Amino acid sequence: MSYIKSMNKRDAQEISNQIVAVLREERIKKGISQYKLAKDTGMSKSSILYIENFTQHPSLYTILLIANYLDVDLSQVIKEINTNQG
Repeated sequence: MSYIKSMNKRDAQEISNQIVAVLREERIKKGISQYKLAKDTGMSKSSILYIENFTQHPSLYTILLIANYLDVDLSQVIKEINTNQG
């Protein structure tokens, strides 16, 4: 918990980017197009494109929406990222 308290905006953005990268890899691995992901989650294809290109920073809700759609255990992804940084 102390890790989160000492986190600055740049650190938080880096974690978000790492999560997005994992979700993108999972989408590709499962053979799901950006169009299908967007359509099935109610998002626009351009939003998915911008998120995956790190142009747009997704909200936690958006990250959860995508992770749930892809059947990715977000808590496990965060633990792995945290382990790799520590």
